[in-house]
Amino acid sequence: MDIKNYKGACSIPQDFDTFWDEKLEFINKVILEYEIEKTEFSNFENVEYYNLYFKSFDGARIYAKYIKPKTSKKCPALFYFHGCPGCNRNWFEKTAYASLGYAVFAMDFRGQGGRSEDIGGVKGTTVAGHVVVGIDDVLDNMIYIKNILDMCLLVRIAKELDDIDEDNISCAGGSQGGGFSVMCAGLNPDIKKCIILYPFLSDMKKVYDLDLDLIAYESIRYYSRWFSATGANDERLFNRLAYFDAKNFAHRIKAKVLFGASNIDMICPIETQFSVYNNMDCEKELILYKKYGHENIPDFNTKTAKFLLED
Repeated sequence: MDIKNYKGACSIPQDFDTFWDEKLEFINKVILEYEIEKTEFSNFENVEYYNLYFKSFDGARIYAKYIKPKTSKKCPALFYFHGCPGCNRNWFEKTAYASLGYAVFAMDFRGQGGRSEDIGGVKGTTVAGHVVVGIDDVLDNMIYIKNILDMCLLVRIAKELDDIDEDNISCAGGSQGGGFSVMCAGLNPDIKKCIILYPFLSDMKKVYDLDLDLIAYESIRYYSRWFSATGANDERLFNRLAYFDAKNFAHRIKAKVLFGASNIDMICPIETQFSVYNNMDCEKELILYKKYGHENIPDFNTKTAKFLLED
């Protein structure tokens, strides 16, 4: 395999862009209902901390951390997405971005380890992770479809705030967060900078073919064992997953991209990372970490800070 030209094990669905354009049209019509409350520990001279709750399109209550520099000027915004299956981690981590001048919005994905609600109501299996939750229901009921729509609502809310420079917004994340950074930039063409580290939810058929459908991807293996034991249902399975496969959003990105790839990653295999990068047709930079797996990469943290500070 020529990994530098590899674009994925499955082609993009023919109606992929139409599907998501219609979803964006729908989400842009949702009436925004949100509340922002200052935290009890927000008593510093240079930074402010807020809890942000909003009502999603289906009535679920979604939570995000909101951190901003204390300034009278409008701030650039950074949407930071967390890994699977946790939540947006401590406030201290996000404060690093505020120190660079960014207001940070960090949403908890519904049904994972944070404060956001999953109001449920899907048909079929819900075991062992969210990749297949809703797979046997209508496509709109897949939980990752809902998470993507939550994300798009949060972007709308942030751009409405008086403190935010709506012409200077960026996104970032690693693993699940990396996949959502791809999706965020792909669905929001006004994203200026996009930071991606070893994206999860990418080229999922390849993960399956490599027999690495374990850990974060284990629900694919469970589903295939129970409902496609001989592979007879694989085509339908991966056609459904394709609607939130990060590589399929990559061609829509207009932002400037900083992409970190981990060469010996056994959770998000390197082939799947390249499938995202190679499908991008935008200004982009790839940094390949040859002896890193799915882990913290200090050098990428440094490059992220420099990237965000660039004009």
